[in-house]
Amino acid sequence: MINAVVIEDDPLLGKHLTMLIAEYCPEIKIIALIDSGKKALDLLPLLTYELVFSDIQLGDMDAFTLFELLENSHQHIIFTTAHDEFALHAFKLDAIDYLLKPILPEDLKRAVSRALDHISGRDQTQAIQGSYTVQKSGKILIKSNDELHFLSPEGIIFCEADGAYTKVYLDNNPSDFKVVTMHLKKIEMVLPKDHFFRIHDAHIVNANYIDHIKYQKRICVVNHNTPTGKTQLKISERKYLAFIDFLKNG
Repeated sequence: MINAVVIEDDPLLGKHLTMLIAEYCPEIKIIALIDSGKKALDLLPLLTYELVFSDIQLGDMDAFTLFELLENSHQHIIFTTAHDEFALHAFKLDAIDYLLKPILPEDLKRAVSRALDHISGRDQTQAIQGSYTVQKSGKILIKSNDELHFLSPEGIIFCEADGAYTKVYLDNNPSDFKVVTMHLKKIEMVLPKDHFFRIHDAHIVNANYIDHIKYQKRICVVNHNTPTGKTQLKISERKYLAFIDFLKNG
């Protein structure tokens, strides 16, 4: 039995989906029905689950923002929505499937079958082999549009969240950046912890490129030139002390 969570801001649609799952997917047990992004942020870290069914427009935030904020970057997600324009974003987040409302039983069963494959590990061989290659080479593998790039972490100045994407700024071409089809959280996981720190929900910096800190304004100035001067990145108040400790002990 797989524990699952439904996130749906429309109570009737949420109950309908849980009934469909109970009728057509007996291997799935719904342990929570959550009706907002804020509640999901508060509750999901407290629950033990393997799968999420989530609407995309949650009223108080969109699901892409929700999963970016959550610490667990290995969510198994099936998105449910009445709109198809979010499909690309969903699959950039490595979603298992994308179901359009009204949800048909055969589509639901297909999505759940794929989810079970992911959770059981039957779809993980290729990902494991890719991670091994990256670790042996000392570089990280990132996807940019339809290309794969092996980047040396020491050449990354900083990374910036851009919705479901990430902008990676490199020292070999400081005026340009690569738009990466990965969430910032996933890039954070593969960057060396001794040089990189996530100073804000939107930014990861390479300590080797830090010029100075404006501590009163909570600003990190990095050696990345723009037409108006060096790039200034906001430091989250809740991360500030940990960031200073990181710099002192690094």
